[in-house]
Amino acid sequence: MEPAAQSIKRISYIASLITNPSEVDTELDSLRSVTARIDDTSRPLASKDKIELLRVQKKLETYLVTQESLRQFTAESLRLQVEQHMSGAISPKSRTALFTVVTVATILAFSAVALPLPSVADHVMASGALEFSILTIGAAWLFWKALPAFTSKLRRAFLLICAGVTLLGISMLEQPIIILMNLRHYPIASIVFPLPILFGALFFHAGDLMYVRLLGIRNRWTSILPLIIGIVSMTCVTLLINYALGNESTLRTVVAIIWSWILVTPVVSILVLPAAIKKVPELYKPPIRFLLQSLFPIVIVVLYQYVIWLIGDPFGAGLVMDGLFGLVVIMALGLLRAGYEFNKVSQY
Repeated sequence: MEPAAQSIKRISYIASLITNPSEVDTELDSLRSVTARIDDTSRPLASKDKIELLRVQKKLETYLVTQESLRQFTAESLRLQVEQHMSGAISPKSRTALFTVVTVATILAFSAVALPLPSVADHVMASGALEFSILTIGAAWLFWKALPAFTSKLRRAFLLICAGVTLLGISMLEQPIIILMNLRHYPIASIVFPLPILFGALFFHAGDLMYVRLLGIRNRWTSILPLIIGIVSMTCVTLLINYALGNESTLRTVVAIIWSWILVTPVVSILVLPAAIKKVPELYKPPIRFLLQSLFPIVIVVLYQYVIWLIGDPFGAGLVMDGLFGLVVIMALGLLRAGYEFNKVSQY
């Protein structure tokens, strides 16, 4: 007969899949009561306790199949996921997908050597941009592959996040294209360059807001108002700084304003996501935590871009640029890890 520890472990895991545990408090109280009166969990359950835990398990499974707000379970998919967890097996699907992304990114990065660029430094920059673009787009792909396991409302939220991450990945390819096509001296290139990053950040933030609202989180940061206030404020600050510096270049002013809008968006997302991490069960925390961590290097890189367009001259070209490249690496790997963790949660 199955020892009590196994039964308790199974039901505890099923309970951990529920996004809002407060809705099944009665069943969880029953589990706690049975657990509290068992002296030796290595022995089988008494008949009364076994019946009670089977009742609790059935109630939790019914809730997950019929009422769970984020995950989309069937009786069969839930059974398979619980069996996989109890056996200690790990689905190879997520690891295979992660390996595929890293392999493709590495191969394409080495292929950048063949590009007709003027210098070794440009080849290194193109190689890095290509690799981290593919890693970032690969992160979006990992998120996208996991979406069928979740409800339609959550899918809509993460489709926006996927769109944002994909645009961010595509934006990393712009710099090599600008060099390859000799577009550096065209003013329009300076305006077009940050636009995919801006739209990517806006999509990402819209997905964040939709996600936290699905969790029932309502506070001053979960509306669109902080973003609007931030954008208007940064626009005014940028115009005032340009006036104080005597900047007469319309191009510099416009591009600095665009970078200021980009800067506001991840900052507001950083203020939104911690509430989601606190709200969701432990099983769902890792992908959201890695998404949050990936935003910090984005803020630093964007802040640098904003400042150099304000003052009109890059500074710290060597060491600072190396540091910014390192932050882009951290950002891409953080997004990839978030996609992998999200994909892993969905597998059974």
